[in-house]
Amino acid sequence: MEKDIDWSWDQDNNFINEVLPADTLDRQKYGKHLYDVCIAHGKTSNLVININAEWGAGKTYFTKRLAQTISTTHATVYIDAWKEDFSDDPLLTVFSSIKEQLTGQSDKFTTLLNKTISNLGPLLKTATPILLEGLIKKYTGIESFSDLTKELSAKLLDLHSEKANKIVTIKKGISEWVRYIEQQDGIEKKLPLFIIIDELDRCRPDFAISLLEITKHIFNIPGVIFIISTDTEQLQHSIKVVYGSEFSASHYLNRFFDRRFLLPTPKLTDFLTTLCGGDFTENFDQYKSKLSPCPPDINKFINNCASVLQALKINLRDSIKLFNRLIDITMITKKNFDPTLYLILSSLNIRDNEIYAMFKAKKVDKNRIQFLSEEINLTFDLSRETTGVSTLISSNYDASSRYSNSYTSKKIEVSISEYINSAQSVIEIEDPVTVHHGDSYTEPWVHGGISAEQTLENYLKMGWALRKKYDSSLHLSQYYDFIELSIIFE
Repeated sequence: MEKDIDWSWDQDNNFINEVLPADTLDRQKYGKHLYDVCIAHGKTSNLVININAEWGAGKTYFTKRLAQTISTTHATVYIDAWKEDFSDDPLLTVFSSIKEQLTGQSDKFTTLLNKTISNLGPLLKTATPILLEGLIKKYTGIESFSDLTKELSAKLLDLHSEKANKIVTIKKGISEWVRYIEQQDGIEKKLPLFIIIDELDRCRPDFAISLLEITKHIFNIPGVIFIISTDTEQLQHSIKVVYGSEFSASHYLNRFFDRRFLLPTPKLTDFLTTLCGGDFTENFDQYKSKLSPCPPDINKFINNCASVLQALKINLRDSIKLFNRLIDITMITKKNFDPTLYLILSSLNIRDNEIYAMFKAKKVDKNRIQFLSEEINLTFDLSRETTGVSTLISSNYDASSRYSNSYTSKKIEVSISEYINSAQSVIEIEDPVTVHHGDSYTEPWVHGGISAEQTLENYLKMGWALRKKYDSSLHLSQYYDFIELSIIFE
């Protein structure tokens, strides 16, 4: 009885000298569905499937985990195309990966692989230059130019004929691989043979195109399935570099891909959670003491960040960069700061540097910032234990009307522009005190200096009440300094 494939991705696993962590984004179900579709077409089907997802969506993890899972049952080859595009010849890339990963099944199957691969010579890009070099050495005189062109033409025709014959021979060899696998003759694997190619969109345009041509003209063999992972929009840009901006790259790719498989982008909160591993997660209670206002826990911290990034329509690639930079500043600074403001300003620096510069210069054109009316959802810990605020007073600052601080966590919905203005205003207040009754006396924010009126400014003051001490928090100018310094890290 054949052993079923183990589709549990909830544990770390090893694949080609690399530890693949447990799947925390529930991608296993997409891998199994993709596999089931391939198998449903039959063990001798020939398919080329394009996995399409934007940068940062986890294509590489997905393809490696898929390859590792099915390799226990099927002959499987994984190729990181980007790591191999230093090569001038993608044909070598494919066959060297096949030899490396399938050799060792048995002497019999290894001999068959080597026999097929031995026919590659005339198909390599280096073959023609070697031919030309030999002829030039033979004909060195000017008077020999006519003889040179005649023999060159003949040699090129011979080489073309030899290439055509070798392609036929290689395809027969690949068909023999398939027959051996089907009969489990010298290899204890099942059909189909899976060849999984990752990172094709990051390769040189000429390399990527040549690799696609190989799948079309050499490996269109029943029993062989190609799975090619790309950011397909980026791959189309690469193709247009070669064929021109007006070239229909999408139609061109349809020549190669039989099916498209869209790997869903995970929820941003789930994805940001995967970036929070190690020290930051384990010691978040320590790090959050620097955050003003302070989120109740790491999950609310992530939700706050995701809300900002989504409201500003930051793409996944830039969201990863910005979130990592926020974690960096949280870990390295010894001063208190507002993480929400920092993330908003960092996002603006990427999305619209002119708007960012306006806020930095405090010369904001309101007609230019209408998109900042988008609302963000935030959760702050405003409890007495965290903020130090024991007492609030009535909205008209009547000292006789006092209220105990009964807040725990507080959910707030506010526009981005309002948050920037209020946060910057509170940050620039030097002393956490409020002056009452015509400068007659002051009260600290922690005890009667903040109104009980439910406004963003009052919530921010509560978040800063205990932590706003001289030189213990970032000055507003330092936010911009850190943001501009952080861009040296990708």
